[in-house]
Amino acid sequence: MKFTCWNRLFSLFVLEFFSFGVVYTTNVDVQHHSDSLLCRKCGHDVAVAANLNNIGSKLALRQRNDTILGVKQCLIQLFKNPHGQHFELITATSANIKHHGEAFEEHSWFPGYAWRLAVCPQCGAHMGWSFEDPHLKDYRESKSRYTNNHDDNKGEKTSEIAYSFVGLIYPNLIQEHYADSLIVDT
Repeated sequence: MKFTCWNRLFSLFVLEFFSFGVVYTTNVDVQHHSDSLLCRKCGHDVAVAANLNNIGSKLALRQRNDTILGVKQCLIQLFKNPHGQHFELITATSANIKHHGEAFEEHSWFPGYAWRLAVCPQCGAHMGWSFEDPHLKDYRESKSRYTNNHDDNKGEKTSEIAYSFVGLIYPNLIQEHYADSLIVDT
């Protein structure tokens, strides 16, 4: 009787040990991912995994973490604008977006930053917002005035707007590998 009990325990131990190994191997194989987020409307490249960056806001209604493009623990935050619309945002240090309009400090979801609309440069779909440090803007403008007064490049303006980070509307994006899986070869 003792032998049978030990035999069963040993069998369970061996089964557990090898089962764990199989599960672990399966998880490693599943981690194949692409590195781009695309505009859901036209498929234009908007952001890459290397630029995803968790910037939290105390004004978020809700926060959750998810794996996006193989990056674990990506912060997804829910915000509500003054018109009552809800947006789920992820943040990135940079993105392939086009700025639209001027920057506003009012109603910013990230205190201390001014927001500006960000659209897809290909189709014009609303991708989110760029968030700019208004003090950095004042510094750049004063530096630009100084440079224009003391340089040979008078009259030249840079068209690029510098921003601190981008808040991208997560449901308006699609992962490249998922979009590729929808394409049927004929």
